[in-house]
Amino acid sequence: MSEIDYKAIRRGLASLDASAAHAASGESRAKVEEIFAPEQHAGALDPNAIIVLGARGAGKSFWAGVLGNDETRKAASEAYPNLGLDKITVRFGFTGIASDGSISRQTIDAQIPQGQEALLASRLWRCVVLRSLTSALKPKSKPPLISDMMRKYSDPEVWENECELADRGLAKKGQKVLVIFDALDSIAMDWERLRALTDALLEVAWSTRGYRALRLKLFLRPDQMRDLGLRFVELPKLVAGATNLNWDGVDLYGMLFARLGAIEEPRTKKSFLDLLNAESVPPPPKTLKRLRSWSLSYRSAVQRRVFRSMAGSYMGRSHKKGRTYDWPIRHLADGHGEVTPRSFLTLMMEAARFSQVPPDQVISAEGIRHGLREASKVRVNQLDLEFPWIKRVLAPLSGLQVPCGASQIGERWNETGTIAAVMKRANNGEFLPPFNPRTEGTEDVKLRATLVRIGVLMLRSDDRFDMPDLFRVAARLLKKGGVAPS
Repeated sequence: MSEIDYKAIRRGLASLDASAAHAASGESRAKVEEIFAPEQHAGALDPNAIIVLGARGAGKSFWAGVLGNDETRKAASEAYPNLGLDKITVRFGFTGIASDGSISRQTIDAQIPQGQEALLASRLWRCVVLRSLTSALKPKSKPPLISDMMRKYSDPEVWENECELADRGLAKKGQKVLVIFDALDSIAMDWERLRALTDALLEVAWSTRGYRALRLKLFLRPDQMRDLGLRFVELPKLVAGATNLNWDGVDLYGMLFARLGAIEEPRTKKSFLDLLNAESVPPPPKTLKRLRSWSLSYRSAVQRRVFRSMAGSYMGRSHKKGRTYDWPIRHLADGHGEVTPRSFLTLMMEAARFSQVPPDQVISAEGIRHGLREASKVRVNQLDLEFPWIKRVLAPLSGLQVPCGASQIGERWNETGTIAAVMKRANNGEFLPPFNPRTEGTEDVKLRATLVRIGVLMLRSDDRFDMPDLFRVAARLLKKGGVAPS
C-alpha cells in the first residue's frame, strides 16, 4: 500500500473554488466538474418545476447556469435522462446580467414608470417570454426591441395569438424553450414596486403552463416569498410545487469529496486515491450519472470514516468538544438551520490553508475553527451584496454577549443612529430598505424581525435573541464557550 501524501491532498483542498459565487451566465457560470446534484435538487433542473427556492449561496444561480450552458446541460441530461434536458433550448428572461440577452433593470424602469406596474408589468413579462420563444424558433433573426413589443402587444389577444403560433412551431420540431429568471430581488429598489413586478411575473408564469413548448423557471429566495406580501391568488399552488435547495450534511460532504475526486493535478489525484484505497472506498466515477451512486456521495458512515482519516476524530482530546465530521455543519448553520455549499467549502478550504496540521492529517481541529472564522467573514461580506445595510446594522453589536434581550440590541442601534442612517441611504435609492416602512410596528422591532427572517438572529423560547456562529464570529459578538472572533 502506498504511503499517503497528506500534504498533496491539503494543497488540492486549498485550491478548490470555495467562493462558489456563480452567476447564471458569463465567465463565472457553473462548470461540468463542479456539478453535484443531490436527489432532492432535481427539481432545480426539471423544466416543469416553475419555482426554485434557496438562500443566498444555496445554488440558485449555479443551477440556472447549469441549465443555461450547453456543456453543463448536456452533462445534467445524462445524469437525469427523464427530465428531457437534451430537448430544451434555454433563454434568460432576467438575471441582472445584460450581456446574456435578458432584460435589464434599466429597460424595466424605462418601460414601466413608477406607479404603472399594475397596468404594464404583465405586458412586459409577456413580451420577454414571447421574445424568448421567437428567438428559439428563429435563432438567426435579430430579436425585437422590448420597447417595440410593448407597443405592439398592448392588446393581449395579439400576444396570445403570436405566442400560440410560436409554441406550435417549436412543438412540431420537438423542441421546448425554458425561460429562466434569476436575481429577481434586483428588479426594483422599492418594496411596493418589487412586489408588483414579482406578482406580475408569477401570474405570467402560471398563465403559460398550458403551452406545449414553453416553460418558465423562477429562482427566488424564501424570504422574498415571505416578505413581499405577494398577492397573486395562485401563489400557494406554485409554492406547493416548489423545489427547495436545502443541503444536509451528507450532501455537503458528498459535494466536497466529489470536488476532491475531480482534481486532475497528478500528485493530489494519486494521494486522494491512496487515501480512499486505505479506507476501502472505490475511486470517484468519471461521469455525473455514476457519481450519484458513489458511496461517498450518499453514505454518511463512509463519509465519516474518510473524513476522520483526513481530520482526526474529535475537535479536542475527546468527544466533549464535538466530532470533526459534525462540527462544521452545526457551526455553519444559519438561524433556520441551513448550511450553504459556499460556507462549507470556504471553511474546508481555509482549514487546509491553516499551518498547524499533524503530519498524518489533511486538516486539524484548530484549522477547522480557523475555517469557521474565515467562512463567517465571507458569509457576512456576501450577505452585504444582497443586503447592503447588513454591516451597518451589525457593527454596533460588536462586543455584545449573546443570548441577550431585545432592549440591549435596540440600545446599541439607538446610540449609534443606526436605523436612521440605514433608512436615509435606502430613501436615497441605494438599496431596498431592510423592512417595509409602511407596515405597522416600531423600526427596531421590524429590523430585528427582518434579521430573524433572514437567519441572522434567532429568537429563543425565553424571548432572548441569539446569533448563529456563522454571523456572530465575523460580527464580533461574544458567546460563552463559543468560538472567539479572530
